[in-house]
Formats: sequence, structure tokens, C-alpha cells
Amino acid sequence: MEGNNGNGYLKVREVCELVGISPHTLRYWEKEFTEFLQPKRTPGGHRLYDDHNLRRLLEIKYMLKDKFYSIKGVKVYLSKKTHFAAKDAK
Repeated sequence: MEGNNGNGYLKVREVCELVGISPHTLRYWEKEFTEFLQPKRTPGGHRLYDDHNLRRLLEIKYMLKDKFYSIKGVKVYLSKKTHFAAKDAK
């Protein structure tokens, strides 16, 4: 994954185009899923997204839009997934 700036990070506009959501939705999901989405910030405060964040956003969109989970349901799902992944890593 390469952003336009060639550093491996994508800007908000690029992420929104790839995921198929609006910047407003992206900001809302960042507030709702703070435990699971942590974009990097530039010194100027601009958000940059790596591959992990992009995959997580696609997963959130899939759970909300295709599987019709609620926000709370997606949080529970991601918490369990993260918990089991951490257990497997041990």
C-alpha cells in the first residue's frame, strides 16, 4: 500500500475512496472505535492510515453494512477477536 506521498500511509481522502465512506463517517467511526482505530498524526494534525487501519475500517464497514451489526455489536466482535488474537500470540 502506497499513498500519494510514497511513505506507506494513506490520507483521509484516499482511505474514504478505498473504503467507500465519507470523511464524516470516517471521523465518526474513529470516535466510536478508538480502541481499534489509531491513525498516525502528522505534526500538523492530519490523520494518516496504515494497512492495519485500512483493513480494520473495511472490517467495520462489512460488519455494519453487510452483516447489519450495531455499533455495540461490532465493538463486542472486535474485542473478542482482539482478545483471542492476543491469547494465540502467547
